[in-house]
Amino acid sequence: MTDTERARATALDRMLARDAIREILARYARGIDRADGPLLKSCYFADAIEEHGSTFTGRAHDYVDGAIPKVRAMGVMQHLLGNSYIELDGDRAYVETYVWTFLRMERDGRSWDTFTGGRLHDKFERRDGEWKIAHRRTVFDWNRDTPANEGWCLGYFDPSAPGMRRGRKDASDPTYEKF
Repeated sequence: MTDTERARATALDRMLARDAIREILARYARGIDRADGPLLKSCYFADAIEEHGSTFTGRAHDYVDGAIPKVRAMGVMQHLLGNSYIELDGDRAYVETYVWTFLRMERDGRSWDTFTGGRLHDKFERRDGEWKIAHRRTVFDWNRDTPANEGWCLGYFDPSAPGMRRGRKDASDPTYEKF
């Protein structure tokens, strides 16, 4: 193999690694927002560690098992992933991904919207050719809680009208349909 061929192979491997890592991050966001435990677990190695603020530190699969029932009981939720900085180091990658989370919750008989900005600080590993999360630390940067005030774009959308698809936290969510 020539030096040029080796350089191309290395560049291709790095591109494929970055693509695989981004796919895992997107799968994680879908899994948590749809309360899909098996999908979430597929993002982590079985021995992976999850550090999720003051609420959990331990095995990532245990985190998923505890989080799914709580997520199903919560109101609407959405994780929006931003830019990712991926530092590749052989079969390891250190990844920082910006995340914004929206969550509607009930407190004292009132609906609240909570917005949180932070970063997912991940150590990915490639084992047997497959990239997954080996260790995750969630970094919380800011939060804003506000009383819910849902008006559906000042009445432009009617959430009860036929054809208005609403998200769900299970396999009946419209994104699971193949059309």
